[in-house]
Amino acid sequence: MRRTAPRPAGKICLLTAALGLTVPAPATAAPAPVPQARSVTLPVDGTFAGPREKVRLAGTLVVTVVTAPDAAGGGTARIVSGLDDAEGTGEPSGGTYGLAGTQRDSLPFSAAATTTLTVRPALVLTSPAVPPAPAVKPDRVRPVTVSVTVTSDGVIGAVTAAVGPPAS
Repeated sequence: MRRTAPRPAGKICLLTAALGLTVPAPATAAPAPVPQARSVTLPVDGTFAGPREKVRLAGTLVVTVVTAPDAAGGGTARIVSGLDDAEGTGEPSGGTYGLAGTQRDSLPFSAAATTTLTVRPALVLTSPAVPPAPAVKPDRVRPVTVSVTVTSDGVIGAVTAAVGPPAS
C-alpha cells in the first residue's frame, strides 16, 4: 500500500492550522458602562434658620441616585431628593410648619477619582396659619444638605443627609 494521497492533504491541514494560529482574533469591545441606581430613606432631624424664626425639622428624606457613566470614566449623576412625612416646629413660637417638596439635580462626577457630590434641595415651608391673618405665601428654603459618594465608574457609595449647611 502506498500513502501518497494522504500526504498532500495532511500538509494542507497543517498549513491551515498554522495560519489559524497566526491570524489575530478580532478585538472585542470593552463592555459598555452600566448605569447604577440606588434609593435610600434617611431620617432628618435638626434646626435651621427659617425666614421668621428657627425651625426644628423632623421627618424623612427619600434620596434616589442614578449614575450614567461615560465609556472613558466619569459621567453624570442624577439626584432626586424629596421630603416625606416632614414637619417643623417654630422656635420659640411653637407653631407648626409644613415642609414639602422634591428637587432633581444633575451633576458631573470625575473620571479620575471618587467624587463627593453635595446638593441642597429647595423645599417649600408653609407658615403656621394664625387666624384671622390672611393666607401667608409659602417660603422656599434649603434646610437639608445631601451628600453622595460616586466612584469614577459610577458606583454609588455613601448617601447621607443632614439638616443645615454643608460642613466646611
